[in-house]
Amino acid sequence: MDADRHYLDSYLSDILPALGLDVEAYGPYVTSFMTEGGDDDGDSLDELIDLLRASSESHGDDDSAWETFRQEITQRRLDYLKGEDLRKEMQALDIQAATRANLQKEVEISQKNAHELEARKRMELESEKLENMSEAKIALMAKYGYEEEDDADDDIGNGDEDAEAPKTNREYAAAMSLQKAQKQKSASVQTKQEARQETAKAKNDKLAKKEERRKKAEKRERHR
Repeated sequence: MDADRHYLDSYLSDILPALGLDVEAYGPYVTSFMTEGGDDDGDSLDELIDLLRASSESHGDDDSAWETFRQEITQRRLDYLKGEDLRKEMQALDIQAATRANLQKEVEISQKNAHELEARKRMELESEKLENMSEAKIALMAKYGYEEEDDADDDIGNGDEDAEAPKTNREYAAAMSLQKAQKQKSASVQTKQEARQETAKAKNDKLAKKEERRKKAEKRERHR
């Protein structure tokens, strides 16, 4: 039905002329009444029918015709109201379905984002493990490293054979830094030891030369 047309327009365009009434003159009375109150007030409907009956040019005394008219417009109103209720119910269901679909889509997007974030975190953790580093990255780590945490020296490179090997970039950098410090310390100890050895050797050489000069002097004295 056209949205601009009343649900009784089609029926009234046929029945009113059949009852001896002009559609353009009396149709608006009927549609206005059925829109505003309808059959909620039986007395008012009776008054409307009495008005139409008194105005009829051919069926003023036809009780059966007016009773049929009354029943017909009342039933058509009930059918219209049921249809409207069904339409509104279906509209509400459509809105609910659309809302659920949107919520489900948002949940799926949220879950997808969470899974992708978790996957990226796992990949980052795996990439920070020493066994997964490229040689170039290990070389850079050994050269530059990272700023050590407060307890890095206590946790890494403490000399225990069963200590856990470094797994992350930070742990590896700390281990490399400690290893470098140990090498420098070892080199320093070795340098001091070599210096002492060289000093002792020089002293021995000096004593040997002095002893050699003494022997030569004694030999010259004996020849005199």
